[in-house]
Amino acid sequence: MEEQICGATITDPELDPKVAERRNSLFEKYVTPYLNMVYKLCINYTYNSANVEENYTEVLVNFYRRIETYDPNRSILTWLHIVTKRQIAEIERKRKQLDINNYDQDIEMYADSVFSDSEVSGNTMGVDNYKELYNDDILSVLNGMKSIHRDAFLLQEAGYSLKEIAEIEFKKGTLKSRNIETVKSRLFLARQHLKNHLTRDGKRKTN
Repeated sequence: MEEQICGATITDPELDPKVAERRNSLFEKYVTPYLNMVYKLCINYTYNSANVEENYTEVLVNFYRRIETYDPNRSILTWLHIVTKRQIAEIERKRKQLDINNYDQDIEMYADSVFSDSEVSGNTMGVDNYKELYNDDILSVLNGMKSIHRDAFLLQEAGYSLKEIAEIEFKKGTLKSRNIETVKSRLFLARQHLKNHLTRDGKRKTN
């Protein structure tokens, strides 16, 4: 069976029509409203800009095939971000491995050039570029948070661990010590703020 999802062709001869119909409905509900965000994430996490469109297509196909695993009790924005980031990381890993095999490059030299700290850090979402990835309602709610709560939330969204967030905030001077429990508290308050002011679709709640 062949499906067209946002221009991406998905071929699965064993896919039951009822399953396809269910996936189409879930994809339309949970993924389609955030296609712009997903595309921007693909731009951010793709090493070579020439591969953005290809990565975007593969990410959409992956979402379609995994959409039934999404738990509506979780934030759709967080799920979309994590799945996109992991999918592109896997695509890029395979692509780099293929390049190594094709051109017989020295793997250590290749790793040094591809995974330099400056290039990686400039290619992730964080407190400096988050405004490019969220809609106006989400940005308004985020900007209404205390900065210490917002920064912790955005760092976690960018993939940093609790320990890394504590280290970053300690160096900034917003933590007196590298206390992970304080980071957890800030994240809880940030998510509570989002829950109180946004719907699951990322729209501002109206009283």
